[in-house]
Amino acid sequence: MWAAQSNQALILTYHSISGTGPPLAIPPDLFMQQMEWLAAHASVVRLREVAEMLRNGTQLPARAVVLTFDDALDDFASQAAPVLANYGLPATVFVPTGWCGLNDDWYPHLSGSPAKPLMSWSQIRALSNADVEFGSHTVSHARLTELTEPEIDRELADSKRRLECELGRTVELFAFPYGDWSPQLRDRVRQHYKAACTTDLARVTAASDLCSLPRIDVHYVRSWHRFRSLCAGGAQGYLRLRDVGRRCRRALVR
Repeated sequence: MWAAQSNQALILTYHSISGTGPPLAIPPDLFMQQMEWLAAHASVVRLREVAEMLRNGTQLPARAVVLTFDDALDDFASQAAPVLANYGLPATVFVPTGWCGLNDDWYPHLSGSPAKPLMSWSQIRALSNADVEFGSHTVSHARLTELTEPEIDRELADSKRRLECELGRTVELFAFPYGDWSPQLRDRVRQHYKAACTTDLARVTAASDLCSLPRIDVHYVRSWHRFRSLCAGGAQGYLRLRDVGRRCRRALVR
């Protein structure tokens, strides 16, 4: 199945690596199993490298997979980072800079689901020095589609500025909170960043726009069969069904 997916990349999204919490949490033992399989069967590359290849028109590596983590939760440092280091796998973490060292209280938690702490700046700096890649997830984890243009610009510019100040390096990557984006938002993001990720359920191709790259949340492929099928180039019909359902739910909410 890999050969049928030539010049494509799969960007996976994780949030919490824990046994408790919202549905987006992936248990540590399952995460380790997934990383072991990817280390043996895929070419795990940095998001920055995929963006550069797309920009330059370079052929993407065979079996290309990118690992991304939204929200910079503390369990990335305690649960995910050691596993990634053990298998030598690169990853990108998207940080809502105004919440570092606090809890993820930007959305209502499910009944019985505790708030989760984010990494501190000292943890983020240490991981950056250990070669984890960091990008912006705005300042406040706001829905950008609900903000005014000046508010959007502050979220984009201030988060980039804070990350660069803390890390001492240029920050070029961004992820839209909640996956909410529009062509107009994408154009504003392009003024600050070289690449940005959505939550659109698709694979990256040579035709993908650098500032609206699709990603697939691992929550949708929690079963071992679906995860392996997805990473090996399958699960197309399943993803289309999930995408239709998600779009319908968003339409009802709005």
